[in-house]
Amino acid sequence: MEDLYKDLLRFGCLKGFKHFSVYLRGREELLITVRTPPNADCEPVAHCENAVVSPSKRLQRVSSLRTGKSFPPASPAIAEAVKPVAPEETVFLVGAYARYNWPYVWLRSQNPRIADATLDMDLPLDLQSTREWESRRLRVWDIVEELVLMNIGHDQSNPFEVDHEALAKMNRLQRSLLSAALAYFLRELLLDGAAYSQAVRRDLQLLLESHFNDMAKVFPGFGATDSKPIAAH
Repeated sequence: MEDLYKDLLRFGCLKGFKHFSVYLRGREELLITVRTPPNADCEPVAHCENAVVSPSKRLQRVSSLRTGKSFPPASPAIAEAVKPVAPEETVFLVGAYARYNWPYVWLRSQNPRIADATLDMDLPLDLQSTREWESRRLRVWDIVEELVLMNIGHDQSNPFEVDHEALAKMNRLQRSLLSAALAYFLRELLLDGAAYSQAVRRDLQLLLESHFNDMAKVFPGFGATDSKPIAAH
């Protein structure tokens, strides 16, 4: 679980993605707000033929997985009031509780596009990324990828698309730091062989250009080399 906690901390500090945002809530919890684009293929879910996951299996609750002798419990935060979200947003909670030694995901807001109104929010969701967590050595962003693609509606999209317009509104120093962090993350996606690597590569190039341009203006002389000749001995 230590590797999982490190991933939560690292990924939970990132922002600037187009399709979702994350909020790190302590060591064991990560809130994910997924935004469904207005032109999403799946509307509503019950009639979506091209869903990444078949409609009959989308956002089902866990009914067969067990931890010890009991079903995975509700999140300790189930009694907390969730802030109202926009109609195109869906909130999920990734819980990595040490006592269960396994990541689980809970729905924290209703969205008719991806979940039936009768879905029990008190139980974790049955996701492929959590079922195969250990056997495939998955990461936190693999869970995010599955949740985002469920909302987008087609598997050729880049779930980690960067919102360059939002980055352009930041001050130079903040943007230079964030673009570096995002670039480092996207580089790891490329090394892992993401199916949408071409789109990731385009975003990575734009982030690197933005980073070095901003750094040169924030810190004049950044990247410059000392052309003074070295005296021979």
